[in-house]
Amino acid sequence: MRRSSVITIVLLVLVIIGLIVALVVTNLPQEESVDENIVVENNESLEDEKQQEEVVEETPTSVSLDSQIVKDMYDIVNGRTGDIFHCLKKGKLTVEDLSDEYIQTIAYFNSAEDNVEKFDTVDNQMRYGKLEKRYMDEAVKKIFGDVEYEPTYVLYQSGDAKMLIYEPSENVYYMYGGFGGGSNKFTHHAITKVEEYSDKYVVTEKMLTDDYTNGYHHVYSYYGQGYVFTSDLLDSITDSDIDSIDVSQDMYSQNEKSKKLISKYYDDATEYQHTFMKNADGTYYWLKTEIVK
Repeated sequence: MRRSSVITIVLLVLVIIGLIVALVVTNLPQEESVDENIVVENNESLEDEKQQEEVVEETPTSVSLDSQIVKDMYDIVNGRTGDIFHCLKKGKLTVEDLSDEYIQTIAYFNSAEDNVEKFDTVDNQMRYGKLEKRYMDEAVKKIFGDVEYEPTYVLYQSGDAKMLIYEPSENVYYMYGGFGGGSNKFTHHAITKVEEYSDKYVVTEKMLTDDYTNGYHHVYSYYGQGYVFTSDLLDSITDSDIDSIDVSQDMYSQNEKSKKLISKYYDDATEYQHTFMKNADGTYYWLKTEIVK
C-alpha cells in the first residue's frame, strides 16, 4: 500500500474518533448554572419577610371596665394583701420575687379564705379554725399558675403577724386570732385600661398614697414597704375638697374617693401594668407587675 493511502486512512480514523468524542460530550448532562444574583435576591427576600413577621404585633382588644373580669383582676391585685403587688423595689415583680409567705398570703385572701373550717370554740392554743392544704394548693394554682411553694404560713396583710400557720404532721393550716388595728395611711387604686391579646391580658392601673392626719389627706404618688414615702408630696386636701372633684376619666375602682383623687392627680399617679396569662380553658393567672410611670 502506498504511504499516502496509509496517511489518509489514519486521518479518517482520527476524524471519526473526534466526531464520536464530540457527540458523547454534547450529550452529557449539563450542570445547571446558578445565578449568584438570584440566590442573593432570594435570601434577601426571605430575610425581609422574616423581619416583617417579627415587626407585626398583635392588635389587642379593649375590655370594658364594667366587665366581671376587670372586677376580678382588681380583687387579685388589690385584695387584703398589704399592697404586695405595688411596693416594687425593682420596678418589676414576678413570682420568683415573691417569698413563699407572700404567695400563700395572696392566694389565701383571693381564693382559699372561704374554705376555712371555723371552730365552735377557740382551743387552748388560741386556734379558732383550720384550712386543709389542698385548698391552698388550688388557690396558688388559680392565682399563679403551675408554681411550687413551701407551705409555711399566711401573713396578716403584708406584715409580720402570722394569721395561719402550717402544721405538716396534719397537712393543715391552723388559724390564729387577735389581729386588727387601723392605720392613717392608705393607697388609692383604679384600673384605667384592660387589653386582651390571644394569650394574655394587660391591665393598666393607677395608684396614689394617702397619709391622713389632722383632717387632711396628704397625697403622694408612691411609697415602699412599711409605709415609707419615697415621692414628693403632691397636695394636702380635705374630705370636702375631694367630694367636689368630678371624675373625668374612665376607670374602675371599688372606692369612690380613690376615683376622685386619681382623676384629679391622674398624670402624677404611679402607673402599673399587670400581665395575666390565659389558660386553655379560658381562666387566667397573674404573671408579672411592672411600674411603667
